[in-house]
Amino acid sequence: MKYAVLFLAAGLAAAPALAQRMDIQPIPDLPIKSVPPASAPTPPPSEWQVSVGGGVSDAPRYEGSAYNRLRFMPLLEASNGRLFVSILRGVGYNFSGDRNFEYGLRLAPGHARRQSADPRLYGMGDIGYSIEPGAFLNMRFAPWYVSSGISTGVHGTHADLGTGIGLPLSGADRLRLGINLNWGGAQYNQTYFGVTSAQAAASGNVLTAYDAGAGVKDYALTANWAHNYDKNWFSSAGMSYKWLVGSARYSPLTQRNSMRAINFVLGYRY
Repeated sequence: MKYAVLFLAAGLAAAPALAQRMDIQPIPDLPIKSVPPASAPTPPPSEWQVSVGGGVSDAPRYEGSAYNRLRFMPLLEASNGRLFVSILRGVGYNFSGDRNFEYGLRLAPGHARRQSADPRLYGMGDIGYSIEPGAFLNMRFAPWYVSSGISTGVHGTHADLGTGIGLPLSGADRLRLGINLNWGGAQYNQTYFGVTSAQAAASGNVLTAYDAGAGVKDYALTANWAHNYDKNWFSSAGMSYKWLVGSARYSPLTQRNSMRAINFVLGYRY
């Protein structure tokens, strides 16, 4: 098991170089991060559980884009109930021993964006890869759950709050329905939705200068279905519908303020 964890750590170390060659976007409400397996037992503290696999996501090219595109979603993560290491979620530590009340600190990958991802971004330049320190707090009041987190980095500060209900459909299936709310600070919203005078000129004046202020960035309705084929193999399918609001909605970069995303992941845990 320790070799799997070392392999995962090596993958995280290589992530910055990989991110320079690809467009990194938020994965739409990937259920692996907050929903326990429907039938698999929770590993006791200090016992590592590793999940490997992958899938696809059909999501907007960037938040506000008029078009979607398919992305590959790698799944490679390990956790012992307290410490977790993940390609998608970063590195974090849960200080609680209660699986219904989790809180801790994390280092998570920030949202990079390449201007080549969409013609509308021409002149905006690339938003580089970054690591964002943050904190999280998750609670479960079966069948309800609440999740929250805050992160900050070179691109600014943002926070999320979600709530919903988890419904066991069978011994191997679990459905989760939820609503998420995302907030961005002034620097964060300006990074992803603002347009400077220089950027407007670089776009050939297709875009106009725009200052994005702090506030709620979006809210989304989500649905996820997790299925366990046996004690090792599992899959997760999700769909979300997001609405941009506030400064994000009225940005010159926003071509549509309501967006749909779907994702599917097949994994193996051991």
